[in-house]
Amino acid sequence: MSFKKLAACLTAAVMMLATLAVTFAQEMDGVNPDFIRGVIQVTGEGVGKSAYKNNPGKYRLTASKAARMDAHAKLVEYIKVQVETNASMTDYELDVYQVRTSAQGVIRNAREIGSPQYFDDGTCKVIMEMPLFGGKGSVAEVAFLPFKDEPKVSFPQPSMTVSQPSGNNYTGLIVDCRGKNLNPVMSPVIKNSNGQAIYGHQNLNYDKIIVSGMASYASDINDQISRSRAGNNPLVVKAESLSDINANPVVSVADADKILSANQHDKFLENCAVVFIN
Repeated sequence: MSFKKLAACLTAAVMMLATLAVTFAQEMDGVNPDFIRGVIQVTGEGVGKSAYKNNPGKYRLTASKAARMDAHAKLVEYIKVQVETNASMTDYELDVYQVRTSAQGVIRNAREIGSPQYFDDGTCKVIMEMPLFGGKGSVAEVAFLPFKDEPKVSFPQPSMTVSQPSGNNYTGLIVDCRGKNLNPVMSPVIKNSNGQAIYGHQNLNYDKIIVSGMASYASDINDQISRSRAGNNPLVVKAESLSDINANPVVSVADADKILSANQHDKFLENCAVVFIN
């Protein structure tokens, strides 16, 4: 196989994993990541042991236990897909056993929402929730393991330095993606229209990523989410398009230069002070 064909195959494999990460929750019943609230909710279903059919108390007990186990299994699978996707972008040698063990460790932080629901057909449903970010005990703690020991990569230099008015310090970045059907993801990338990545996990500190995430998703430039993340004087740019199954905003080269030039002075990208308006 030629190098060109091999590179194409590897690129296709990475994109396939990225697609899986974005669409996984949509395709798997009962998995609902909420990037605005910063949590993931899963619905687990189970039935009681047939041996207890004539003992309603024990039957319900075993049904709720089965539903919780189903919810935990869905959380582990979601985390596993995130790790596999991130690992595909690095030289990280994925240890499936370690990933599953780590995932099983963090899902202990999942909490049950409300009471179990019992149905006439004998099934039980439970809803469990855990944070996507927030440091130890979050999905991100395991999802970003492939990057933990990777050296940070410097942000690229702007192709043309853009000066900003004296005293105009930017507190963050807002990328307006409205009308483009942006898919929220745990590890987004901002690219310029030439395909160059100007913001990604490789530029950031692992501990900062797992605590606050790489970006917030909001519905309005002036809402509380935007202000709390990007501050009172954010640099606002519009996305020209989206790439990688609508997960990553693409900005013009001129806007990318403006972002990188401003960040050299104000360091808002290092602080993950980034908001995507969807």
